[in-house]
Amino acid sequence: MTGLGPFDLHGAEFLLLYCELAFIALVASLLIPPFLRSQGQTSRSIDEDELALLAGGRDRLAEAAVVRLLAAGSAIVQSGGTLQIRDPRGGKTLAERRIAALSSPVRWNHVTETLAGPAEAGERRLEQQGLFMDRATARQMRLIQTLPLLLLFVFGFAKWIIGTMRDRPVGLLTALLVVTAVVAVLRFAVLDRRTRAGKQALADARFEAARLRRAMPSDEAPLAVALFGTSVLVGSYLSDFHRMRAALSGGDSSSTGGCSGGGGGGCGGGGCGGCGS
Repeated sequence: MTGLGPFDLHGAEFLLLYCELAFIALVASLLIPPFLRSQGQTSRSIDEDELALLAGGRDRLAEAAVVRLLAAGSAIVQSGGTLQIRDPRGGKTLAERRIAALSSPVRWNHVTETLAGPAEAGERRLEQQGLFMDRATARQMRLIQTLPLLLLFVFGFAKWIIGTMRDRPVGLLTALLVVTAVVAVLRFAVLDRRTRAGKQALADARFEAARLRRAMPSDEAPLAVALFGTSVLVGSYLSDFHRMRAALSGGDSSSTGGCSGGGGGGCGGGGCGGCGS
C-alpha cells in the first residue's frame, strides 16, 4: 500500500472493504435513533386521534376518522376504492367534518389532503406533550442517522475519482455508490419522531386495548383501528373498508410507527409503517 492508503487498494480489495464499511454504516445508522431518542414526557390523557398519529401517522388518523363516519352511517364504501358521503353534516371531530364536507365520490388522496391541517395540529399537540420530537430535534436526528452513510459515500466517491483518473474500471463501485446514495436518502427521509414517552404511551394504550384484537365491539372500532390498523376490521361489518385500504396500500393496512418523511408525522403525510428505529 502506498501513500494514498486504502485508496491504493486493488479493485476487488477496495470493494470488499467498502462492503464491510457499508454494513457498519448501515448498522450505525439504524442504532443511532433509539440510542439518542429523547425521553419526552406526558401529563394528560391522549385522545383517539393523537393515538392514531402515534401508531401510524397521518394515514392512520384518516383511517380512524373514516371509520367513525362509517360506523355512524355518515359514509359508505363504494366499489372502486372510493367513499360516498351520506351526511355532509356528519362527524363530531374536525377531521370527521372535513371528510364529510367532501363531494362524493371521495378518493383516499382527497381524504389525506383535506386532513393535512388537523394532522398538523395533532402533531403539534404531541410535540407539546413531549410525545413527538420537535421540528428542530427531528432535523438534527435526520442528519445524525444519515451521517454514517454520507461519510461512506464520500469515502467511496474519493476512490471513484482516483480510479477514473487512473483509467481503472469503476462500474461496480459506481453501482455501490448509487445504492449508498439511495439508502442515505431513505434514512434521511424516514424518521420515527416518537420520543421514549410517546412509544411507552402507545404501548400502554395497546396493552389496555389488546382485547379489541380478539373481539371488537362495534362502538370501539375507531379506537381499534387507531391503535392496530384496519386489519382488526376483518370479519366485521366494516371489512369493506379494510379491503379498500389493503388494495390501495398494496397489502395489509396495519403497519405501525410514527414515521415521517418531510415535516409530517407519517411518512410524507402517509403511514410509512414501522420504522423500527
